[in-house]
Amino acid sequence: MSIKKLNKLGELFCGAGGLAEGAKKAGFKHVWATDIDSDACKSFEKHHKNCRVIPGDVYKEFINKEMKKKETKPINGLLFGFPCNDFSLVGKRKSLKGEYGPLYKAACKALEYFKPEYFVAENVSSIALIRKNGIKKDGNSEVYRNFLKIMQDLAKCNYKIFGDMFRFEDYGVPQTRRRIILVGFRADFYKKNDIKYGKPPKDTEFIRITCKQALEKGVPGTKQTKKSFDEADNKEETKHSDDVKKRLKNTKQGQNVWQISDEFGLPNVKKGRMSQIYKKLKSNEPSYTVTGSGGGGTHVYHYSKNRALTNRERARLQTFDDSYSFAGGKESVRKQIGMAVPVLAAKKIMLELKKTLLGKGKKMHHDVMIEPNGKTFVTLEEIQQNELFDEKSLQ
Repeated sequence: MSIKKLNKLGELFCGAGGLAEGAKKAGFKHVWATDIDSDACKSFEKHHKNCRVIPGDVYKEFINKEMKKKETKPINGLLFGFPCNDFSLVGKRKSLKGEYGPLYKAACKALEYFKPEYFVAENVSSIALIRKNGIKKDGNSEVYRNFLKIMQDLAKCNYKIFGDMFRFEDYGVPQTRRRIILVGFRADFYKKNDIKYGKPPKDTEFIRITCKQALEKGVPGTKQTKKSFDEADNKEETKHSDDVKKRLKNTKQGQNVWQISDEFGLPNVKKGRMSQIYKKLKSNEPSYTVTGSGGGGTHVYHYSKNRALTNRERARLQTFDDSYSFAGGKESVRKQIGMAVPVLAAKKIMLELKKTLLGKGKKMHHDVMIEPNGKTFVTLEEIQQNELFDEKSLQ
């Protein structure tokens, strides 16, 4: 197989382009992409000049209108990371009953129409499978059952699916960020080419890049230097009130607002599940998870400077090159960065897929495997070592 004949991609819920940028660095090419966020589409378009970017509601505008237009070119692979709000621990976990839960059906429609040889999907929904004692394999958890339904519905579009839990900090990302990645191959393509798909090997050279290294020197494997940082956009600092400045001054590395004295804390505010409100980074560890939403106290706080990180610093933790600029106001950019797939992780996932398409892949153990008829095999080896997964990184 030639990668040039199999490298054309389309993407649903593309955001600002973290997954796409990783794919581009791995040798793939986007021909179209769509997202409801107009600022994110502008950011994406800046860095993917020859791609047709379609802003608007993915289901109402793209699936119902734009998908069948001749301008929307055929693809070999579909990428999507449908919004995770209704599956996240930060949210109310409404799963399929929420506003965002059913959006995976857009991917089903696209798979049925384009019939691409493969797809790659990313979601936070690993949390649907995880509790402190591991997966509830008997399916008693409604969220688990619903996420299982999503995977089975995707498989029934005639795809064999492999699913794996990733700790992105094991792949050179300076951030504790756990996600599930689904890779599917069209059934006839899989059989004809004797596909052997393996999970990318963990990064033994760059394991546990600290947030200090990322912010002060740059992340290995990216184009992040002192010069490129100085020349970069999106560096506006957050304006803090005097109370917040005092609070941060009296907060040590790794502490949050409930671990300091009541004089500087928020004694009248109920303690949150995630306990990351006004939490300072620890300089000798990866950052906690960078998110795209939340009010005061959720912006990720510098380990030595008494302020929130700038969007450019947050982008470094998401392993965007310093030259990757974002469109829109400060809060819009914050959302785009927090919602993105870390570029370095995306690149490594897509490089493994590239090896597979070139016939150089290896069969290996996966956490989940689903046949096109929906029959599901769930394996728990990595997941049940469950100090790997904690609520703080499953946002």
